[in-house]
Amino acid sequence: MAIDSSSDSFRASTNNPADSGPSESSTSGTSQSPHTSFQAQQQDQDSDPNGDPNVTPQELTVYVERLLQQINDKFDGVSTQIFGRMDDMSSRIEELERSIGELIQDADDDSLSKGLQASTQDNTMVPAAQELQVVTSKEHEELKKDVSVNPSLEYIRSLTNIADIQECLRQLELEETQVDADLDELLAEREELEASLDKLEVLEPQLGSLQNESKTLVNIISDTSGLAEGISAKVKQLDLEQSRVQLAIKHVEDVQELKYCISGIRRAMEQMDYEDAARHMHKALGFDKKILQGSFAEIAVPSASNPEYPTAILANSKTKLLDIISMEFENAVQRQSEEDITRYFKLFPLLGEEQVGLDKYSKFVCAIVSGKAQAALVGPTKSPTFYADTLIRLFESVAVIIDQHQPVVERYYGQGKMLRVIQRLQEESDVRSRKILEAFEEERQIKRKVAEIRSFRDTKRNVLQPTGSIRSLTPQPSMSSSQQAATVPEVIDPRELDLNLNEMVLISQRSHLYNRFLESRAKSEIEHLANEDQVDGTVVEKPKNLYNESGLLRVSGLSRKVEEIIDYYLAIEEFFLRRSVDKAMRIDEYDVGSKTSSCVDDVFYILKKTISRAVFSSNVDCMAAMINFIKNTLEMDYIAVFQRNMAGVFSSGDTKEARFQYMVFLNNVNVSIDYLQKLTAEIEQESASTITSLSEHALAKAKVVLSGLTGSSSKIKQILNMGIEELFERTLRPRLRPLLQDSYKDIKYVVTDEEYAEQEASNNFVHRFMSGFDALIELFKSALTEENYNQVIASAVTSLTKTWEKIIFQTKFNKLGAIRFDKDLRAAGFYMVSLSSFPLREKLTRLNQMVMLLDLEELEDLYEIWGNNSGAITWRLTDAEVRRILGSRTDFHPEEIARLRL
Repeated sequence: MAIDSSSDSFRASTNNPADSGPSESSTSGTSQSPHTSFQAQQQDQDSDPNGDPNVTPQELTVYVERLLQQINDKFDGVSTQIFGRMDDMSSRIEELERSIGELIQDADDDSLSKGLQASTQDNTMVPAAQELQVVTSKEHEELKKDVSVNPSLEYIRSLTNIADIQECLRQLELEETQVDADLDELLAEREELEASLDKLEVLEPQLGSLQNESKTLVNIISDTSGLAEGISAKVKQLDLEQSRVQLAIKHVEDVQELKYCISGIRRAMEQMDYEDAARHMHKALGFDKKILQGSFAEIAVPSASNPEYPTAILANSKTKLLDIISMEFENAVQRQSEEDITRYFKLFPLLGEEQVGLDKYSKFVCAIVSGKAQAALVGPTKSPTFYADTLIRLFESVAVIIDQHQPVVERYYGQGKMLRVIQRLQEESDVRSRKILEAFEEERQIKRKVAEIRSFRDTKRNVLQPTGSIRSLTPQPSMSSSQQAATVPEVIDPRELDLNLNEMVLISQRSHLYNRFLESRAKSEIEHLANEDQVDGTVVEKPKNLYNESGLLRVSGLSRKVEEIIDYYLAIEEFFLRRSVDKAMRIDEYDVGSKTSSCVDDVFYILKKTISRAVFSSNVDCMAAMINFIKNTLEMDYIAVFQRNMAGVFSSGDTKEARFQYMVFLNNVNVSIDYLQKLTAEIEQESASTITSLSEHALAKAKVVLSGLTGSSSKIKQILNMGIEELFERTLRPRLRPLLQDSYKDIKYVVTDEEYAEQEASNNFVHRFMSGFDALIELFKSALTEENYNQVIASAVTSLTKTWEKIIFQTKFNKLGAIRFDKDLRAAGFYMVSLSSFPLREKLTRLNQMVMLLDLEELEDLYEIWGNNSGAITWRLTDAEVRRILGSRTDFHPEEIARLRL
C-alpha cells in the first residue's frame, strides 16, 4: 500500500540522526517549514557571533548552547508527533479494513457486493470479515454526529449502509493523502537541516576552549566580587565611624563655645557691657538642650570660678542680667533718654524675654500718654470745646506714638509684635479718656441738666392745648403741644445747651475715628502674627472672648463712656429741638411782602443744625434716633400746629383777614415741603464725607436712615392738599356760579344778524367774566405761593367748567348763537389757561366738544366727526349728552336727532 511505503520511507529517513531534523511546530496547529522556523529563531537572537569580533567567548558559548538545545527540542518533538500520528493512522486503517470485510461477508444483495468491489479498486485492500458488534439505531445516530470530525472504530463498526461506508472510506483516504503530503514536506527540508548541523560542527572545536576561558573568567569575577563586598563593608564602617567622630567633634566644639559664652557673659557683666553679655546669653540659649544638659558639658564647663552646671549658670546669669537691663531701662525712662531706652529695649529679645520688653516699653509709652493727658486737664476750661479738644489731643498722642515707635518694635522684635503695645495703649487711653469725659460731665453739669429735662418731660407728657395764630394777625397766642418746654426753668440756657451738644458730637466723632485707626493698625499686626502662628504668645494675657478678631477689646472703656455721652446727647438734643421749635412757633411773625411767616425759616434752620450734628457724630444709632424724633417733631409740633390754626381761622366768618391768614398757613406748609426735600439732599451731600469712615454695614444703615426724612413729605403734601381744598370750598366755589350768572346777564344765543353784530361789538360776556374772575382771585394771586396758587386755579377751573356745562345744557342756540358761544368760550378759555402754569386746557375739553356739536351745519355732519371718523378726537360726552346738546339747537328737529345712529 502507498501508506505503508511512505511510512517505511519516513522511518528509514529518521533512523539516521544525522539525516533528520525537526519538521513541524507542536503548538501552531498549521504546517510550517522547519527551515523557516529555524531561521525565525535565529532572527530572534543577536546576529551571528562568528561575524562579530567584539563577541566574548562567554557570550559565544551561551549562544551555541542555546541553539543546540533548540534544535534538539524541535527534532524530538516533531519525531514524536509524526510517529504517533502514523501509528494511529495504521491502527485505524486496519480496523476499517476488518470492518469492511465483515460487512462484505454479511451482505446478501448485489448492490452491496458491487459497491464493495468498486471501493476496493482504488488500491485499497479489504481484510477478512469479522463479527460486528450490534449497534442500536439510537447509538448509531449519536455516533454519526462525530463522523465529520474523527470517525472512530466504534462508529465504523456500526455502519450498515453502503453510502455511509463509502463516505467514511473517502474521508480516510483524504486524511491519508494529507499525511503523505506532510511527510513529503518534512523530507524536503532535510537538506536545510543538515546544513544547519554542519554549521554547528564548525563551531564545535571552539566550544571547549571557550568553556575553559568562561570558567576562568567566572572564577576571577567571583573572587573580585567577594573582595569588593569586603571593601564596601569596611568603607561603610569607616563612614559610620567618621560621622560619629564628626558628631563628637561638633559636640566638643559646641561645649567649648558654650563655655566661651558663659565666660563671656561673666566677663561682660563684670565690665558692665550689657549688650555684649546679652549677645553671649542669646548665643548660649540657642544651644540644644542635649548639649546644655549633657554629661560632657556638666564636666567640661564648670570651673573653679563657676563650679555649677551650665543650666544653673545660665539661669542665674539670665535672671541677674534681666534684672540689670530692666533697672537700666527704668532709669533711662526716668531720665527721658530715648537713646538709652532704645539701647536697653532691644536687649530683651536677646534674653528670650520679648513679652517683658514689650510690657516695659508699653508702660513707658503709656506713661507718656498719661502725662500729656493729665497736663492737658490742668489748663483753663473756658473754651466751649475744651474737653473735646483735650480728648482729641490724647488720641493724637497715641497715634503719634504708634507711628513713631512701630518701626523700632518691628526692627528688634519683628512684625506683628506692636500689637501688644497697641493693646496696652488702648487700655491706657480708656483710663485717660474716661477721666476726661467724667471731668466733662462734671464741669458741664450734664447729668443735672439731663435729670431736669427728663423730670419735666415725665410730668408734662402728652399735654396738648389749642394753639394761636400768627402774632401780627392775631395778637392772642396760646401754647402748642411743644410749648410745654418753655416752662422749664430758664436756668437751662439754650445757648449753653447748644454748646454742650456741639462738644458731645465732636467727642463721639473723634472717638469713632480713633477706634477706626486703632482697629486698622491692630488688624495689620495680627495678620502678621497669624501667618507666623504667634498670636497667643504676643497678645495680652486676658480671656480671648474680650477681644475681637483685630486683637482689640470688643467693648472698650472709651466706647462705653461715649455711649453714655450719646444717651445724654439724645435727651438734650430732643429737648433743645422741641424748645427751639416751640419758641419759633411762639414768636412767629409775618413780614409784609413775604408769603410765609418767620417760623418756617427758623424751624428748618434748627432742623438742619440738629440733623447735621447727629450725622457728624458718626454714630448710626444716634442718627436713626434723631431722624425719627425729627420726623415726629415735624408732624406733631410743627405741621400739627398749622392744622390746628387753620381749623380755627374761619370760626369767626369768611373775612379777608381770615382768608389771608389761612393762605399764609398754606404757604408755610408748601414751603416746608420744599425745604424738607432740599434739607434731605443737602444732608446726604454733606454726610458723604462723614459716613464714609463707617463700616460697610453701618454705611448701608446710615443711608437708609437718612432717606427716611423723605417719608414725611408725602404726609405733609396730603395735609396741604386738604388745606387747599378747604380754602377753595370756603372762598371760591360759592362765588363761581354767581360769576357765570352775572356774566350771562342779557346774553342769549338765539340771535338775529343784528343782535349778533351788537354782541360782537360789545363782547359783554368776556369782559364781565374776566373782570369778575380777576376780582375773585386777586387776593389768592398776591398771597399764595406759586404752587398753591396754581392748585387753587386748577380747582376753580374744574368747578367752573362743571357749572358752565350745566348752564349750556339749559341754553338754546341757533347757528349764529353757536358761533357766538364758540368765540366766548375761546376767549374765556384762553384767559383761564393763561392764569396758571398748570396744564388747564384739558379741563375745557367737554365744553369744546359741546361747541363742536353746536357748530354743525346739518345733523348729518355729525357722522364726519363721530365714531370711526372721529380721528384724534376722544369724545368725553355720552350719547345722551350729545343728543341733549344737539337738541339745544332750535333749528334741529327732535325727530331727526332721535333717528341719529350714535
